[in-house]
Amino acid sequence: MKQLKLDDLAKFLTKDRKKRIEHVLSNRTRAISILLEDIYQGHNISAVLRTCDNLGIQDIHIFQDGNKTALSKGISLGSEKWVSLHIKDREISKKVYIDNLKKKGYKIISTVSSSKKGSINLETTKFPKKIILAFGNEEKGLTKEILDNSDFFLTVPMHGFSQSYNISVCCAIVLSKLVSLLKTQNKFIHLTDKEKKELRVDWYKKSIKNSKSIIKNLTK
Repeated sequence: MKQLKLDDLAKFLTKDRKKRIEHVLSNRTRAISILLEDIYQGHNISAVLRTCDNLGIQDIHIFQDGNKTALSKGISLGSEKWVSLHIKDREISKKVYIDNLKKKGYKIISTVSSSKKGSINLETTKFPKKIILAFGNEEKGLTKEILDNSDFFLTVPMHGFSQSYNISVCCAIVLSKLVSLLKTQNKFIHLTDKEKKELRVDWYKKSIKNSKSIIKNLTK
């Protein structure tokens, strides 16, 4: 079987599409990731994926032990194609999954509704190089298991009577501020050349209509 080359796929893409892919790659990171725990509403998960795609977050970890939630295509607008979804196996405990993330160098920052010991400030804190931002469900927030295995806690300022943000809005606020802050400080960690290469191939394939049959013919 013939090896597939990037140049072979490039022939099926417009100049503008290839330019767009390079722009997105240059603004992507794997140093910031999102963890969503038992989100009830599919439209909330979909909105988070869309936010992540637009703010350059590649990896989203999803714990859905208690809920089966379908994405809302009208809200995600296909963003699930361009980010990497990591769905926790129900057989694996949350602690084991989080421990594996920590072994890769990530610190877990859990969002909470009120300040507690270990709380950090979004604008004044010196953030670790690799972080996972954890968001809980719409009603109860994060479970004790996630909180007990967190390294830091983050509260989002609220000055109204309701004292509550929608999960997707909260995620957008935190990510927008954090990404902007890190870029301003020149601390935003971009993809490595290897990571860019892997995603470039994947995105080229996903950008081509009938890519499976085309790739089959190219590798004969």
